[in-house]
Amino acid sequence: MSVEQKDVDWVIQVARGAGDLARRMYASGQATVKEKSNEIDLVTAADVAAEEFVREALARLYPGVALWGEESNQPPAQPDYWLVDPIDGTTNFAHNIPYCAVNIALQLGGQTVLAVTYHIGMDCTFYARRGAGAFQRLSTSHERQLQTSSTATLRKALLITGFPYHRSESADNNSAEFAYFMPRTASVRNLGSAALDLAHVALGAADAYWEGWLNPWDLTAGVLLVREAGGWATTYTGQEWTIGDRQVIASNGSPELHTALLTGIQNARATNG
Repeated sequence: MSVEQKDVDWVIQVARGAGDLARRMYASGQATVKEKSNEIDLVTAADVAAEEFVREALARLYPGVALWGEESNQPPAQPDYWLVDPIDGTTNFAHNIPYCAVNIALQLGGQTVLAVTYHIGMDCTFYARRGAGAFQRLSTSHERQLQTSSTATLRKALLITGFPYHRSESADNNSAEFAYFMPRTASVRNLGSAALDLAHVALGAADAYWEGWLNPWDLTAGVLLVREAGGWATTYTGQEWTIGDRQVIASNGSPELHTALLTGIQNARATNG
């Protein structure tokens, strides 16, 4: 299977359709909320409905390609599959905070070849094809190519991060890392959607993002966006990020900044441990 621009356009329409469904369900009071792993790990009826919408739409467009979604969570046995987070940022969505996204990535032969992140609140889409760059498409169909920022020093950097659902149960919960970076940077933001956090690094709005305890559907699309926009994505130990990694440092690609991020996280975790 080769991925062309028409595939991007089709998948964007699928993601927009899922986002429209989620908005309608919220507006009509149908996006009822339940707990998952604990009382702060939420799922809504809109998450489940949006995933089923994406599954059915992609199955019609690409019969035979498996799908691994957050809500069904059935890892595929075959190497080619879609990774789908129907609403990344469910807590934001459940509280009517418009920073949430439909996240779709396509894995072919062990590589991420297509990424689509639809910003539900802003009605715009971030997308990338492997080797073809990353772009932001507005609702008017106007689009621009993404390029990461040029910030080189930690002191001037705007960072984004997030915290795990187990944060009240374990000291290893990103608090040490946050405390390290907050006084050493321009600022650190916690916005609530890994998919959009990575998209904003690709956009150049943020200089870097780090977070742990995540899943493939959270990170895979955004990592491709960042890399296609000129940035880097590694693990906390500096290895190139791959789909099995649950932690990521995604930066604008400045060697100085990325090294400072690696050093800071390793120092914070050593102190905390």
